[in-house]
Amino acid sequence: MTTRRNLLMLAGAAAAAAATAACKATDETRPAALRVPDVLVVKTRDGLAVARDGGLTPGRAGALSATGSMLCLATATDKTTRLDFTTTLAGTHLGGYAVDGRWTPRVVHAGGSLVALVAPEGDPLKPQARAKTTIVIADSAKIRQKITVPGVVEPDAFTADQTGLFVLEWLPANAPDHYRVRRLDLATQRLEPLWTRDKVPVPPGAEEEMRGEGRTAVASPSGRVLYTLYTHQPGHQHTRDLLSGRPGNVHAFVHTLETEQNWAYCIDLPDPFGHSPSSAYSITLSADGTLLFVVDLAAGALARISTETLKVLDVVKVTADSGTAYATASDKQLYLGGDQGVQVLDLAGTPIEKWSTPAVRGLAVSRDLTRVYAAREGGVTWRGSSLGDVALPGLTGLIRVA
Repeated sequence: MTTRRNLLMLAGAAAAAAATAACKATDETRPAALRVPDVLVVKTRDGLAVARDGGLTPGRAGALSATGSMLCLATATDKTTRLDFTTTLAGTHLGGYAVDGRWTPRVVHAGGSLVALVAPEGDPLKPQARAKTTIVIADSAKIRQKITVPGVVEPDAFTADQTGLFVLEWLPANAPDHYRVRRLDLATQRLEPLWTRDKVPVPPGAEEEMRGEGRTAVASPSGRVLYTLYTHQPGHQHTRDLLSGRPGNVHAFVHTLETEQNWAYCIDLPDPFGHSPSSAYSITLSADGTLLFVVDLAAGALARISTETLKVLDVVKVTADSGTAYATASDKQLYLGGDQGVQVLDLAGTPIEKWSTPAVRGLAVSRDLTRVYAAREGGVTWRGSSLGDVALPGLTGLIRVA
């Protein structure tokens, strides 16, 4: 296969002969630099950034809405934080202003209208002990409110109607090592339990408690439902186990959070899920949101789940791979990435082809479903309706196509 490097070497052999003619070329006759055809939200060594028009915006602390419509970036100094709100697709700056103190965006409402910020106190999945937590609720024009609650609390998702914020309440507050998901009412500023799938409030003592290890999430196309994969959870008891008195011993499950009706439900995953290193797992949805996929690349296992019934349809064997796992899907195909490249399958899990690429650092499908992007350290390649590869110095991962 002729690579870009080979082409450059071949071009070098003819460079001397063509030097005089090249000097006569005008800007109009020179080929334009290859550019990424879509807007990408990426990770860099310095934080979140947007790749568009052949370059990267400076990386900063930030959060992206579940639908990818709006990005909130923050630049902190010792005493103030500058917030900037931008539509990712159009690149329109919606607003920006300074806020007293240091704050980090954690969660953006699915529609992009609100953001929740907290003080930058380390890893949100390995939080420090503290007696209370302050959460700032803001929009693109102003700070709406500051809420202080007791204990160690981290924002997780806004309710669909914007009246509440789902949070992870870490326990115990003086040595946090596990948490429960609760709803923070923005009007009363009180923490409340979730509801069951039958729309009944979870009674005291029956709230599920999880550990942060192996936690990764994906949102439905509308942003209304949040699916969070948990692995390495031996002995975990779901609310249904606690209510019935049955012992729990699941190692991996998908926590389904419905942000409009405020209920949660867990989908148990069978063996071998839950035993591989946390980095071996990835979770994604089909483009229409009807199928949820969980892959354990180390074990070579793929679980297909119905989002209507919230049940595992089957577990399919896939080619095992090493390194960090990534997954994305279109309306017809599923893409799995690891150290050895990208596996392409149909939605039933049947292999179609494999792409040889450098170790994958992110996968995403374009909004029109015609292109698939695979990131690597310092660059991105794409296939589909067009083909390309560009270097993006500083890029460490791909989050999604805006």
